[in-house]
Amino acid sequence: MNKPYAQFVERTIRSNPVFLIGSGLSAGAGLATMGQLADYLVRHVRIGSFSKPEREEWVRIQHRLTVEKRGLEEVLQQSGAAVSGPLLREIVRQTWRCLSEDEQKRMPDIASGVDPTGFGRYFRTLKHSNHAIVHVITTNYDHLIEWSASASGWRVWDGFEEGAIGSPLSAAELNESMTRISGYGKRRVTTHRPHLRIYKPHGSLSWFKYPDGQIKRLQGAGLQLLPMLARAGIVPSIVTPGTGKYLETHRDPYNSVLAEMRSVLDERRPLVIVGFGFNDLHIQGSFEAVLRSEGVPKIVLARQLSDSAKALIRDRRIRNYIAVQKEGSGSRIVSDAVASFSAPEPDLWTFHALLDQAWGAEADAGTSESV
Repeated sequence: MNKPYAQFVERTIRSNPVFLIGSGLSAGAGLATMGQLADYLVRHVRIGSFSKPEREEWVRIQHRLTVEKRGLEEVLQQSGAAVSGPLLREIVRQTWRCLSEDEQKRMPDIASGVDPTGFGRYFRTLKHSNHAIVHVITTNYDHLIEWSASASGWRVWDGFEEGAIGSPLSAAELNESMTRISGYGKRRVTTHRPHLRIYKPHGSLSWFKYPDGQIKRLQGAGLQLLPMLARAGIVPSIVTPGTGKYLETHRDPYNSVLAEMRSVLDERRPLVIVGFGFNDLHIQGSFEAVLRSEGVPKIVLARQLSDSAKALIRDRRIRNYIAVQKEGSGSRIVSDAVASFSAPEPDLWTFHALLDQAWGAEADAGTSESV
C-alpha cells in the first residue's frame, strides 16, 4: 500500500476524529438509497386528504422524480413552500415508514455481532483506549451507529435522556453525568465514562412530536406502533430531504443539537467523512471553515464522489485531504496531501477498509459485512 497514504490514514484515525456521516453509509448497510426512498414515496404517498393545490404539486413532484429522473432532495427543495400541511405530513410519515422498516431488519444482525457499518469494530477497539468520547455528526435518521455503540458497551447521547421515553438532555447535564472524579487524599483524577455523542440535525426515527409541541425520544417505536401513536397525536419528528430545514431546525431539540455540533467542529479536530454528498448547504455551512483549514486532516470516503464533492476539490475549498472512491474494479485516491493514485483493492472507499488500513485486518473479519 502507498506509504504516505497509509501514514495519513493512521494518524487521522489515531487522533479520535469527528465523523460526518451521510446516507451512503446507511445505504451500504442495506437501508434505502435516496433513489429507493423516492420510489417508495411515489408508490405509497396517499393523496386523499390533500387539497387541490397539494394534489397538483404532488403530481409535479412525481413527474420530476420518475420522468425527469431528478434527485429527491432537489425536487423537494424546488417545491419549497408548496410542500406543507397534509402533503408534508404524508411525506414525513412515508419516509419514516420506509427507513424504519429497513433499519429494523438490521437490529438482529448487530445484536448477533454482525458489523454492517464498521462502527462496531471502531467502538470495540476504542473502548480499550484513552478516547472516552466519540463524536458523530449524521444527517441520517436511522440508529445503526447508536446500536453499534450500545452493542460494544458504550453509552449514547443524541440530545435526550437515556431510557424508553427520553426528554431533552443538555450537554451541560450530560457532562455532569458522564464525569467521574476519583483518587485518594488531595489527589483527584477526572475521567469520562465512554460514550457516543451523536448529533442528528435532521432528527431521528425515534424522535416524536407530542400534541403540545414537545419532542421526546421513544425507543423501539417500530411500524406496529405508528398507528397507535398517531391516534394519541404523537407523530414522527424528522426533517425530510429538502423540506422545512430552516424552519424546523430553529426549534429545540434541533437548535441545541446544532449548537453542540458547531461547538465540536470549532475545535478543529480531524474529520472523517463517510457517504456524505456535500449537497446539504444547511449543514455544510457549519464546517466549511474546517474544510478549508490546512491544519485539519480530512478523509472523504464515497462509492462515487458527488458533483458537489468534486467541485470542492476542483476549487480548492477543501485542503489537507484524502478522498477515496470506487474506480472500476479498484479504487481511486485523490489528495492534496499525498500523490494521487489508483489502487487494485476494490473497497478502499469503505469504512471497514479504512480501519483495516489503520489497525490491520480483523482476525474475525468474517463476522462483518462490507459497506
